[in-house]
Order: sequence, then structure tokens, then C-alpha cells
Amino acid sequence: RICFLFLVGSTPRCVGTFATPPSPSMAKQRVPVMVFAAAALLGLAAVRGLGGQLFVTGPRSAPRRSVSRTSPLSAGPSAAAEGYEYVPVKWAIDISISDDSLRQVMERVNNIDSIWPTGRGSLDREDFRSRVKAGQSSLDDRAIDTVFNTFNAGTYLATDREGLAKTIAQWRASGGAPSASSLGGGIVGAKISVIGAWLFLNVFSAFAAYFIILRPILDTNFGIDLLPGQPKYWE
Repeated sequence: RICFLFLVGSTPRCVGTFATPPSPSMAKQRVPVMVFAAAALLGLAAVRGLGGQLFVTGPRSAPRRSVSRTSPLSAGPSAAAEGYEYVPVKWAIDISISDDSLRQVMERVNNIDSIWPTGRGSLDREDFRSRVKAGQSSLDDRAIDTVFNTFNAGTYLATDREGLAKTIAQWRASGGAPSASSLGGGIVGAKISVIGAWLFLNVFSAFAAYFIILRPILDTNFGIDLLPGQPKYWE
């Protein structure tokens, strides 16, 4: 039995007790369960802290790459407007980005070569921002991120150059100016991807942390189980 002690004046008093399960094999189960739980906790922390961030934002601390001179747009240093920071979930729930601001970004992309030089294996968010803002720094950074997110389902890196070239060509399929309506499906898909990633990292993983890691520790050591109807996989 375990007793919680509190000082009442200068006298310690036991204010509550509870017993661990009386199973004779419980002591033997505690060590492997706690070792497994610690390893799982470290793994979950790594996935949430690194993998999840890379999925939606990319390596923020990575140095900026210089922009190739082969691009028709003379790109300067990558720089969003002062005070702006791309936050995936905030972007996903933002419904105030105008079609006109999207169209202005699309007009800066004449073809795939204007944003993605031949020979480069991928295109990241900040390279794209630098290229489209070269000579027109007034572009809305939220619109830039929106257009870029249609390239890659909301992740930080576009890797399918050929597919993106076809998509950009379709913006002007009728021979006129690009229309923001052609981005509709890509924007919806990117928002779903970003929100899904956020839910996985912040909601599902919290439940998984309890179900897989904390539940066996609490039940084995303290007899506490918040899901008493579910099977106990560690027994």
C-alpha cells in the first residue's frame, strides 16, 4: 500500500492510500514494462519534435541556398515581409487570402524554369518565395505559401519537377492570365494534409502516449487504468 503524507501543523498525516494490484507476477512485470515505455517515450518525442516539424515546415535552421543564375527571374535574398512567419496550421485555417493575391503570385511564374532551374532535384519554400518576390516585394507572403503548398500537398519541399511543369502550364491553358480558381483542388488537398498532420502530432500521439506508454506504467505500479474495458497487452 502507498500512503500520501501531508504536514498538518508539524505532524505528518496520511491523507489517502491505494494499493497496487495483488498479482504475484506484478513485480517481475514492472521492469520490462518501464524499460519499454521509456524507449517508446523517447521515440515518440523524436517523431513529434523532429519528424513532424520537418513534414510541414522543413529544417528552419538550415542555411539558405543561393539561387541559381539560370532562372529567368533574378532572385535576391529570401526574405518574407517583416514579422511574417509561416505557421502551417495557422495557414490552413486562414480564409482571408484573396484570389487577387494568389493571381499576382501565379503571374510571376511564367514556366517551371522561372522557379526551378534544370538540374536541381527539389524546390523548397524559401527559394520559391525569393524567386517570385524578386522585383515585386509587395506580394502577399500568405499567397506565396498557398501557391507553393499546392505543389507538394502542404509539405516544405517539392520534388516532382515534371508534374509541376504540367500544372503550371495548365494555369495558362486558355492562353489568358492565370486564374486562382485553378488552384482550388490543390489548396483543399494541402489544407487537409496540414490539418491531418497537426491532428496526428497533437491529438492522436497524445492518446497513443497514454495507451502505449503511460497506461502500463500507471496500471502496473499504481493500479490506475483510465481504459478499464480495453485489453492489457502487457499482461
